[in-house]
Amino acid sequence: IPGAVTCSCSSLEEAQGMFYAIKQLGFDEVVDITDVEGQLLLETEKMAASHDRQAVISSDCPVVNRMIQERYPMLVDHLAPLEYASEVAAAEVRKRLAGKGNVGIFYFCECEAKLMLAKHPYDNPEYEVDHALAPVDLFPMIRDKLDKGKIDVTFCLEGLQAGNPARMPQNEKYLVADGFGKISDILDMAEFGILDYYDFLYLFPCFNGCIGGHLIWGNSYIYKNNINDLIAERRKAPTALPLKDLSSKEIPDEGLDESVSFLEKMAFFKKVNEQLENLPGYDCSACGMQTCRIMAEEIVRGNKSLDDCYIIQFMREKNGK
Repeated sequence: IPGAVTCSCSSLEEAQGMFYAIKQLGFDEVVDITDVEGQLLLETEKMAASHDRQAVISSDCPVVNRMIQERYPMLVDHLAPLEYASEVAAAEVRKRLAGKGNVGIFYFCECEAKLMLAKHPYDNPEYEVDHALAPVDLFPMIRDKLDKGKIDVTFCLEGLQAGNPARMPQNEKYLVADGFGKISDILDMAEFGILDYYDFLYLFPCFNGCIGGHLIWGNSYIYKNNINDLIAERRKAPTALPLKDLSSKEIPDEGLDESVSFLEKMAFFKKVNEQLENLPGYDCSACGMQTCRIMAEEIVRGNKSLDDCYIIQFMREKNGK
């Protein structure tokens, strides 16, 4: 099941060659899932249109969903309750091949976060996908087979658009953001009701979207334009699966601290801002945290201290303190 492996393909012909090369690795079938991704996007838009409170939050990234679960429990109810596209597609493949014996499903995914959606390293038996593979690891094996044949494949426009913020549906009540720092700020504001004007928040932790992840080959700016070429000759419609087949199992109910009051959240928010004033603000990640804000949160939680900031250590040593 290829996810965003089409990002380096500038034409349908190249994509068909890519699918053929993947199959030559020893697979019986290669399945495109852009039609499933397209339906998930459309279903989320429907939910947003009928939502009468805070915005519906959607992300196809486990990092964002887990971050909301652990750091923004007040927003969990606003997550679109939809499954990952790879899981929906894998479940449909299993239904279609029922009675054919053991079926092994491998997911070619674009980043390390999605590697953990499968049994990798074989410890998530509740998932439909059996194993996840990073295309970059297999590309040397694929490269030699790219011009040897083709597999007929048709892509779904809506599914291709769902992987790139610049190609997401345009609506004044949709807020699409990419980059960890941006989405952290957006979730902070959403938690305090500052973004109630919006119906739909679609979040990409990686800059320029999923296909900008460093485990994929290709360029997200080029992919934005390649989408037109991939569907120029023909396109397929999104799937029309029952909503129950799209429901999510990823975000559990247990472990969420929903007892935290608004005032407690405000007090925490104030302490984080105070600690943030003490940090250099370079977002260099030398401390192991992605941004200084995350570092400030960890300091307030008691997991880190200012001594863990390498920039502060360097400045102290330089000044002889």
